[in-house]
Amino acid sequence: MPDMALVNGQLTTLAEATVSVCDLGFLRGIGAFETLRSYAGHPHALSEHLRRLGAAAEALGIPPVLTEVEFRPQLAAAVQATGYSDVRVNLIVTPGLHTDGVFGADQPTVVVLLRELHEPPAAWYTDGVGAVTFRGARVCPQFKTTAYITGREGLLAAERAGAHEAIYCDEQGLIAEGVTSNVLILKDGAVLSPRISNLPGITRAGLQPLARAAGLEWQQADLTRDTCFEADEMWISSAVRELVPIVTLDGHSIGSGHPGPWASRLRAAYRAAAEADAARDAESS
Repeated sequence: MPDMALVNGQLTTLAEATVSVCDLGFLRGIGAFETLRSYAGHPHALSEHLRRLGAAAEALGIPPVLTEVEFRPQLAAAVQATGYSDVRVNLIVTPGLHTDGVFGADQPTVVVLLRELHEPPAAWYTDGVGAVTFRGARVCPQFKTTAYITGREGLLAAERAGAHEAIYCDEQGLIAEGVTSNVLILKDGAVLSPRISNLPGITRAGLQPLARAAGLEWQQADLTRDTCFEADEMWISSAVRELVPIVTLDGHSIGSGHPGPWASRLRAAYRAAAEADAARDAESS
């Protein structure tokens, strides 16, 4: 079964998909993206991802390109064409082909990548993963842009340490987010989310009401490495991974050094809610 791509609305296999070398995404590194996944073949939180993509595109000077009414059936047809049970979807928009000046372009480029979804290894959830911190900040922290250069140093450090994720810290030592995830800790019955500017995570937002319904408080706070070392549990969240326990940070054990009970409980609640939401959205569209 082939991985597929939509390039400006044209469906093709991923192997055959192309974008011009004159595209400003290539020439200037300007682009916004979203990553989402399907449950039982239905995209999850598509509305939320399209809204966040639109906000990022606007911040980069890219005009609106995708409406849910037009895009949802197009995406459904593309998912069906893959033949996969579930897919990982990447939405990318750039200003388009360079026309004049430094950033001139007439028509945005819209690319949708559809690849088979492989569930993360079970050991990530049963054993937990490690993370490292590094000094830096993501370009446009409120949005997902294709400019990953600031995260490269952190991910290389994580690879050298045998860790799964790298976490941004500012000059004051405040934790913002992971290079590819949001960060949360659990301390004394409260889930703490970084107060410092970071990506408004869609998965994180979905976890919040579930945590509160389970009896946990949810607060924004200034988080540091020391705060994390004192946490009962530490997690990262993202669309594909959902909620993954962090058991070591910079070589220091978090809590018992093993996944805590709340990680699996909240992930199970999130998975059930996500499956129901995806099915409901597909039925109502």
